[in-house]
Amino acid sequence: MFLSPENLRILKEPFGLLLENKSVSKVKLYSSVKHAKLIVSVGDATTDRVTLYGIIPSVCVVDGRERRVQRRTAGGDLLLQNQVLQLRCSNPAGTISKGAVQVLRDAIKASSTNPVRVIVEGEEDLLALPIFLLVPYGSIVMYGQPFKGIVIVKIDSETRKRAKDLMESLGIDWIGGYDDAVAE
Repeated sequence: MFLSPENLRILKEPFGLLLENKSVSKVKLYSSVKHAKLIVSVGDATTDRVTLYGIIPSVCVVDGRERRVQRRTAGGDLLLQNQVLQLRCSNPAGTISKGAVQVLRDAIKASSTNPVRVIVEGEEDLLALPIFLLVPYGSIVMYGQPFKGIVIVKIDSETRKRAKDLMESLGIDWIGGYDDAVAE
């Protein structure tokens, strides 16, 4: 599924609470995630920032690039000090590929025992959307808003509905999602 420039503009609006760069702090991040069922970070800079503050995401999704520029190392290198499972997938820029979504499912499932770093060949930017549908209620998903800060999204029924409606409007209706009733 390839997203048009018009559809990408829709996605530029933060999906949750925007913590502006100047106000991101350890205290604010900790208070945002302290009761989270699962913590997911999307993006190299976001992953590095939260891990520097001592927050270890259950799943981090990185592509080794920041603002389309290759980084020396992929985000989440601090996680490698722990026992971290690394998975890889392909997701071309401007897309949400079925293969990437399957790897995200696997990563979320595997994160119950150890943190998981998903390294994306291509681009990870849009993969926050299916993650909103794949993680359990009460999870927190964090992603970067370029030049602005970190967006904190708490997963609840309203967030899921917004994500599902948006994805269906973009022609993506094959993801399914997490079944909290079965998982509990």
